Amino acid sequence: MERDSWRAALAASVAGVLLTGCAQTTLFKARGDRPDGGEVVLSEAAAREEQDDSGTVDEDVPLLDRSADEILLGAMGASFGAESLRAVYTEDGPDGVIELDVHYDQAGRCTGSVTMRGTGGFELILDGEQAWLKPDEEMLENLVAEAPEFEDQIRELEGRYRHVGPDEADEDEFLGVCRSDEFMEVMDFLESLPEEDLTNDSPLEKGGLSTHEGSEVITVEGGDAEMWMSALVETGDDPYLRYWLIDDADADAVTEIWLSDFGVPVDIQVPPDDLVYGPDELIFDLFGELQV
Repeated sequence: MERDSWRAALAASVAGVLLTGCAQTTLFKARGDRPDGGEVVLSEAAAREEQDDSGTVDEDVPLLDRSADEILLGAMGASFGAESLRAVYTEDGPDGVIELDVHYDQAGRCTGSVTMRGTGGFELILDGEQAWLKPDEEMLENLVAEAPEFEDQIRELEGRYRHVGPDEADEDEFLGVCRSDEFMEVMDFLESLPEEDLTNDSPLEKGGLSTHEGSEVITVEGGDAEMWMSALVETGDDPYLRYWLIDDADADAVTEIWLSDFGVPVDIQVPPDDLVYGPDELIFDLFGELQV
């Protein structure tokens, strides 16, 4: 990997972490609404308004002594190295808008949902080497629209969970959704780089302090014509990354990520047997395949 390519690799790794196995173009919107209806992310202008009247930042924050690159890199390591976390993710790209909301831990356990706006999605429960997926109403309606002659069979999926086990073909496509191994491999590479490679000619700059969902954060942002990013990093003892916007001109995609619930245990509730089916138990499978 070339000296100046690590930032692009780091940004790309986030999508790999959160969207492994998952099927707006202005940089900074005035308000970035969380897809889950939670609190908004402050724009750069709004963040400035929340600073004190002098317009200066608090010099007692140790994080301010670090470079923008070091702050972002440390935040990524702290966040994805946490025992567990919640990630709310949207990607607005050429193929549409993908939305993901998962609470996962390092053991590969997670709960949440994955949605392609306008197509539908599914609820996801993953516990080690097995997963359960339940389609939402929008997905079922789209399946019916595509194959109306099989409506009765498709309706059998309603309210039921498709079980995916470790011996099923392509199981890694689903069982890897909530694992951050790919990200940590990138982190290992970055940690091996000489310090000057992380700071020379950096496009990233530190911004002011503001409040995000009740926590004090510092803004880190910058980039070029090909990729721009803006992040909010907590200034406390645990410098967690709380929000990240990535505007990738090459991919014609804007990605927004909200992170929270660090260290909160993942509550796995396995669906009851009467709501679960396997790949050969129904004529029409969740993945749109007819069993013949």
